[in-house]
Amino acid sequence: MPALIFGAMMYGTLLNLLMLSFIGLPLLLLALLIPASRRRMRRQPLRFGALAAVCALFVACTLWKIHRDDQRNQALHPRLEQDVQLDGLQLPAGTQLSLDTLEPLDAQGRPQPHGLRSLVFAEFAAPHAINGVEVTQLRMYGGGPFSKMLLSRDQEVMGWPCAGGTWVTLDIADEDRLQPSRWRFSSCTLVAGSDVAGVKWPASSEVSRYDGSFSVSTLGLASPPVVIQGVALSDLTLKLDEQRRPGRWSGQLAQDLTLGDWHYPRRMRVRQDTPGTLMFSPSRSDSAHNLRTGETLDAGRSIQQRSDSGAVLWIKPNTGLGVLDW
Repeated sequence: MPALIFGAMMYGTLLNLLMLSFIGLPLLLLALLIPASRRRMRRQPLRFGALAAVCALFVACTLWKIHRDDQRNQALHPRLEQDVQLDGLQLPAGTQLSLDTLEPLDAQGRPQPHGLRSLVFAEFAAPHAINGVEVTQLRMYGGGPFSKMLLSRDQEVMGWPCAGGTWVTLDIADEDRLQPSRWRFSSCTLVAGSDVAGVKWPASSEVSRYDGSFSVSTLGLASPPVVIQGVALSDLTLKLDEQRRPGRWSGQLAQDLTLGDWHYPRRMRVRQDTPGTLMFSPSRSDSAHNLRTGETLDAGRSIQQRSDSGAVLWIKPNTGLGVLDW
C-alpha cells in the first residue's frame, strides 16, 4: 500500500511538472519580448536559464515520446502496399492491418510471433475470399473459438446459410493461425427464413458448434414464433448431431396449447427429449391445468405426454430432469 501511494504521488508530481513546463516555456519566451521582464531576466540569468532549461527538457522529452509512440503505432497498424502471403493466409494490397507486437521475444525472453505474423485484425479494401468465403474483416484472438470473419454478403459457410454483414466465429488453434484450411467453424447468424432441419428460422437465429454437434437457437423471447412439429415456440433451441440430424429441442410456448386433458399457457417451458413426446415444465408464474379434473401442476414438477394422443406418461419432480425452477 505505501508503494502504491508513493507511486501515485510520483505520477502526480511528474504530471504537474509536465503541465507547468508546457505553460512555463511559452511564458518565458513571451517575457523576452517585454522590455521590463527582459531586464529582470538579465539580472538573474542563472535562475531563469535553469528554469527555461528544465521546461525545455520536459517539453522535448514529451514531444520525443509522442513522436516515438506515433511511429510505433504506425508500425503496428500498417496498410499493405502489395499482396502478402503469410503461410496459407493471403492478404491483398490495400489491407489495413493491426499487429500484436513488433518484438521477436516475449517478456520471458522466449521467441514469439511478431510483425505480420502477429496479425490480430485485417480490414480488406474489397471483399476478400478466405477458404472460399467472402469477408470484409478478419479478427484473430487467442487460441479457441474467439476469432471471427465479417461476411460481405449472404453465403454458405461450412454448409450453413450465414447472413451477410454478420460475424462467423472460428475455432483456431495457436499453431494454425496462418493456416485457414485448418480453421474450424464455430458459429454464425443464419439468413432470415433459412430452412434447417425442417424449421424456418427467423432473423438473428444462430447456429453454433460444440464438440462436433450443433445447436440452432432463436434470439430469445423477442424472436418471432417458430413452428416445430406443429408447436409454435419462442426462444427455441434445437440440437443436431454431427451429421446435422435433429435431436432434442426446447423452448417456450408462443401461444396457449391444449394437449389431451392439460392446458398450458403461453411461455410455458416445453422440451422434446425423445421423438413423439413433449415435456412441459411450469414456472412460478405459469402453471398447467387439467381441464377434466381441475388439477394444477405448479413449479417444481414436470409432465411428459405423447405428442399425438396427449396421453400422460409421467409427472415427476424436476430433480434429475435438468430443469431449473424459476
